[in-house]
Amino acid sequence: MEMHLGGFVNCALFMVGGVAGALVLVAITRLLFKGDVLRDAHGVTGNLLAVTGTLYAVTLGLIVVDAMTRFERAVDTVQQESNCLLESFHLANRLSEPARSRVQQRCRDYAVAVVEHEWPAMAGGRTSAEARAAMTGVTRALDGFEPVSASEQAVFPLLVEQISSLWHHRRERLGTAAFGIPAIEWVALFVGAAATIVFTGLFAVDHSRLHVLLTVMVALMIGLNLYLVSLFGYPFAGDLSVSAATFRHDLAIFDEMLSARPGSAGEPGT
Repeated sequence: MEMHLGGFVNCALFMVGGVAGALVLVAITRLLFKGDVLRDAHGVTGNLLAVTGTLYAVTLGLIVVDAMTRFERAVDTVQQESNCLLESFHLANRLSEPARSRVQQRCRDYAVAVVEHEWPAMAGGRTSAEARAAMTGVTRALDGFEPVSASEQAVFPLLVEQISSLWHHRRERLGTAAFGIPAIEWVALFVGAAATIVFTGLFAVDHSRLHVLLTVMVALMIGLNLYLVSLFGYPFAGDLSVSAATFRHDLAIFDEMLSARPGSAGEPGT
């Protein structure tokens, strides 16, 4: 995973903006209701705050956990996809020519397309036509191949299984990149945050600095959790994103093995 320096700056700006918004909400609330009115309603306000705060805390906690689970699942999916690609490359070593070179070159082409084209596209929730074509090329690399030797007969079904798993993990990765946190969840989170902050302004506190401190603490906790949702809810975009390092590692292995093959010349793939 990759966390850019700008992420910490964005987090700070997000928190400062949230605290400022909370203080404005509380100030507006105090302007609308006098201190005596607020004191008379403390009992009702406290009971309603307990209900509202509990519901919001549960909702916020569940969405944060879901976002973090989504991110961890994306990391696992990328690792599994990369492992399937590497395993396909190694299994192709047991095939005879020209099938061996064809499969291995298609594996390399796919790794290049994923790193150079699809990873930047996923930041916007899109896919890459180049990567899709390269993945199709991996599948079609076995067209017309018939295993003859005992070794090929043993390896061929394993290779087909790895390519099938590669497709599966690719679809799962693209699905995760295309769908982040639903808009209705964001609406629930911000409405709940605003309601909770307003409730903090419905208590008459004689010391204004103490009231400001309490409001800031509540706003910071809510803001931090909202930022976590935005951070983990979009695994391939934003300040914290899943890295393509595993595919770059695969690509380095492919290039090393292809260049070390007897009779190879120049750059891999030429």
